[in-house]
Amino acid sequence: MKKLALALVAVALTAVTVLAADVAGTWNVDGDVVGNPIKFTTVWKQDGEKLSGTATLEGKDIPITGTVKDKTVTFEFDNDHEGTTYHLVFTGTLGDDGGLKGSIAVAGVEGTFTATKQ
Repeated sequence: MKKLALALVAVALTAVTVLAADVAGTWNVDGDVVGNPIKFTTVWKQDGEKLSGTATLEGKDIPITGTVKDKTVTFEFDNDHEGTTYHLVFTGTLGDDGGLKGSIAVAGVEGTFTATKQ
């Protein structure tokens, strides 16, 4: 009986740790890529580990897709800037303070970003 109880506790703890963090809502994103500032607001909807929503950048609402796994959040979108389309990929980790910090990959270079939930 004791072994069964321990096994059930282990399974329950495992189930809790695989749940994705809840990141649905509005986030303010500030970043920098090779000295170029990036600042926008994004609104996320979350369905399990799947992330969708919009980023409002340069006055346009741009669809985003992404994932949430444990405390890792990845989201991406395409943005047209001065006639060129750039694919931006943001990968960040949720901190204990509820903020998000990570890296931006775009056009073969990387930058950094932080995001705070409104």
